[in-house]
Amino acid sequence: MITVFGATGTTGAPLVDTLLAKGAKVRAVTSDPAKLDGLKAKGCEAVTARFDDQSALEQACSGADRIYLVTPAHLDMRQWKANAIAAAKKTGVQHVVLATGLGASPKAGLTFGKWHSESQELLKESGLDWTFVQPTYFMQNLLWQADSIAKDGVYYDDMGGPVSWIDARDIADVAAEALTGSGHAGKGYGVTGPEALTGEEIAAVLSEETGRAVTCVHLSADEAKAAMISGGMQSEVAAAMVELASIAPKGYLGGIETTVSDVLGRPARRFRDFVVENRDAFVQ
Repeated sequence: MITVFGATGTTGAPLVDTLLAKGAKVRAVTSDPAKLDGLKAKGCEAVTARFDDQSALEQACSGADRIYLVTPAHLDMRQWKANAIAAAKKTGVQHVVLATGLGASPKAGLTFGKWHSESQELLKESGLDWTFVQPTYFMQNLLWQADSIAKDGVYYDDMGGPVSWIDARDIADVAAEALTGSGHAGKGYGVTGPEALTGEEIAAVLSEETGRAVTCVHLSADEAKAAMISGGMQSEVAAAMVELASIAPKGYLGGIETTVSDVLGRPARRFRDFVVENRDAFVQ
């Protein structure tokens, strides 16, 4: 049994699909009872659990030998992961695949790197087998701007430099291999796409593939933070996001990892292919 936390999220949803396609027995975990029927329709077991409910976490882990652990970006994310790791250990889980972020390590200088590193070190100390999946920014984040791109022909860039965007399905596929294959325990997998793109290059791809002009408009740090807060993000988390974005102009978010091809034996999905596949969302 493999328990997948965040089973309706950006990486968890495709991970459930991939694991089921591999013939794995899956228990999908969501915090929203309204999503249980949709998960069950996929052919997996589905349960609800909140990360602050230790009893529910233990029930979600009970009988599983492996789990995928991911949490939303939140001030409580470290405690939430600690709660899930404790539940995994108590119920006899053997291997935890933990989703963190590229650059997370004890030497990290950025807030998110430090937060993710704390969770990684806690898992190491638990005595459980572990694999870290450490992605960069998701291509799927672009869909948050689909309306403005479609209606106004504007892509708002809050990075200001090249980013090696990764398709969340590639993250899920790497996680699925770590959960079902051998030789992945004790490894940290940095996961990126095959190319680094600037905001202008993203706008150019959108223009070429939608057939309409899309302009890149750069957001200041204050504008980006305000937009995230207005979208419901906590102020401290938004500040950490802005801090992370601030290293993009120096090229620090543009590195290319070969993890997808190394682990899966196929190339990572390209940004242009993602836009083509989701073209209808950008031309409403």
